[in-house]
Amino acid sequence: MIELQTTGVSRSFGGLLAVDRVDLTVRRGELRALIGPNGAGKSTLLNLLAGTLAPSAGSIRLGDRNITRASVPQRALLGIGRSFQVVNLFEGLTCRQVLELALQRDVPMRRWALPSGAAAIRRRAAEALEAAGLASIADEESTRISHGLQKRLEIALALANAPRVLLLDEPMAGMSAEERIALRETLRQVAGRSTIVFVEHDIEMVMSLAASVTLLHNGTIVCEGTPDEVRRNPVAQDVYLRGER
Repeated sequence: MIELQTTGVSRSFGGLLAVDRVDLTVRRGELRALIGPNGAGKSTLLNLLAGTLAPSAGSIRLGDRNITRASVPQRALLGIGRSFQVVNLFEGLTCRQVLELALQRDVPMRRWALPSGAAAIRRRAAEALEAAGLASIADEESTRISHGLQKRLEIALALANAPRVLLLDEPMAGMSAEERIALRETLRQVAGRSTIVFVEHDIEMVMSLAASVTLLHNGTIVCEGTPDEVRRNPVAQDVYLRGER
């Protein structure tokens, strides 16, 4: 079943066409990687999916709903989640408290102030921490954990509202090899409950994690398929993979 789809999506900035008539189809539960050289249009496409940018042309659908003109909050309500680097805003709070605070924001005070509402928030926070592999450090201060764990906490924040689609922009940037491996395992577990579309430059991690890969170059899709299919594709090797070895 198709979960997320773009048809002829383009986005220009002045005279620069950053995304050029992209047709992208992502199936429910899929773990899809967007790769390509710098300036290929990967992050722009992710921003178009998230709603932080509006397309100059084309359409975007979530399931059977046209979300082309939907705002970021509207898309969030429909089930599109995205991780942001926000952990540094929660100095003094534990990982558990960060999740509970984020969940309170989306629940009317009259509900979370009640014992039943507070218990539901605690349960959802615990579930998100468990899904991100952070249950063992739930009571540690969020700004004092490692960079890799903070990145996973950002993913837990995005998971807290059980998104249909999770968008991640370079989730492994700045991580050690050990942290990247841990995050890869976390994302594999998350993929069972959400469709994931992510941009990543670590090609070996992409090839060992993604179910399918889309390669962009100069704003267009030049090839896509399984990791093995993309790795063997001569065009992919010419425009990107050879330089990443």
